[in-house]
Amino acid sequence: MSEHPRPVAYDVSLCVHESDIADEPFTLFGAGTHVHPLRKLDDGSLRSGLVSLPAGFVGTGRIACAEVVQVFVRSGTITVGDVHLGFGGFVAVPRGGELPTIGSETGAQVVVILDHGTAEAPQGNTETLVVPDVFAVEPIVPVIAGKVLEGFERRVLWEDTGTGADTRLLRIPAGFEGTGGPSYHPVEEEIFCLEGDIAPDDDTPMRAGSYLWNPRLSVHGFHEHTRGGCVLLEWHDGPWAYLRYEGGELVES
Repeated sequence: MSEHPRPVAYDVSLCVHESDIADEPFTLFGAGTHVHPLRKLDDGSLRSGLVSLPAGFVGTGRIACAEVVQVFVRSGTITVGDVHLGFGGFVAVPRGGELPTIGSETGAQVVVILDHGTAEAPQGNTETLVVPDVFAVEPIVPVIAGKVLEGFERRVLWEDTGTGADTRLLRIPAGFEGTGGPSYHPVEEEIFCLEGDIAPDDDTPMRAGSYLWNPRLSVHGFHEHTRGGCVLLEWHDGPWAYLRYEGGELVES
């Protein structure tokens, strides 16, 4: 018997575009920034969002992090301490670490992901991870449902060895038409479209700036497809797995 439970929900995924999300103040980096919340937890705390930094922004200083803080540069440029990052720059600060002062001379928009889990920093590591260019990370070709996804590129940007949570960059080639039917996952899955087009089904087109949340144990992906290809930023709150039913039996990849 599989260690994974059966799904508990069907077709409850949430898809929104950034233009449909109202912004609100965001003070983690310092006063003067705003966030379009992508997802909030049940207690109202931010899980993920698009944070806008105005030109000339200088943060209030180094920040002790009680939670994992991840920052992906979507547009513009930022400084993280003495390091300058443009599109594709990535920063992850483990629990117990310090986030260097964030600034932006040009103005920028960044994807911020906050991990509120309770695990300690992996192996006591509290050093900040800075990746100047995520596209330089060595990619792997995923295998889903026993199928090698030729033309795909998956890059793991960050992984919490304590919880299994991770953040990935996924490039999907033009003309992709799905991996074999609806699926679900044992963890929360969040996806932000950075470039191109993608659709999890025939009624939910996504483009650059679209966000998709697939809740834990919810069946989705009824007709995944893309015309021109896309680049996605994905993050999960635990060990990700691709699960589906065929003939009433659980099939895991």
